[in-house]
Amino acid sequence: MKVMSAVARGVIKCMGFKHDVPTSAHHTEAGDDIDSELSPLSIPEDYKSLISYCFRSVGLTEDHVSISVHPVGQRPSGLEIYAAFVKVMCRDSSTTTLLNEMPHIEKMIDRGIRRSDMPRYSSFAGLWFQSSPEQGGSSATMH
Repeated sequence: MKVMSAVARGVIKCMGFKHDVPTSAHHTEAGDDIDSELSPLSIPEDYKSLISYCFRSVGLTEDHVSISVHPVGQRPSGLEIYAAFVKVMCRDSSTTTLLNEMPHIEKMIDRGIRRSDMPRYSSFAGLWFQSSPEQGGSSATMH
């Protein structure tokens, strides 16, 4: 398991979730291994970590959905806009039941983003859903 970024750990902590974060193998006494700034490369991963955590909290795993986060534009203020693309990998009754929890999951994601430093460095456009090709449909929706 990869070490979560400082922002993702902070978001999860602010949301009140308990988690085990693996520690880095290279610790220094001065705390040089702490990443206190966001970089353009870490922002999509921070969004993805937060969204994945929220999906896992209701029981949706990587077997159910695939999540990717990409920049989709730029605000007039210069902030990059990111969107999460969620592909439904397995459509069965349990997945459909869990996806009915989307309003709850979206609230968790919004709350986590607002409580983090990510809005200072980026903007979040929302979630886009698409069925996998094996599902026989090309429907895409945004939430």
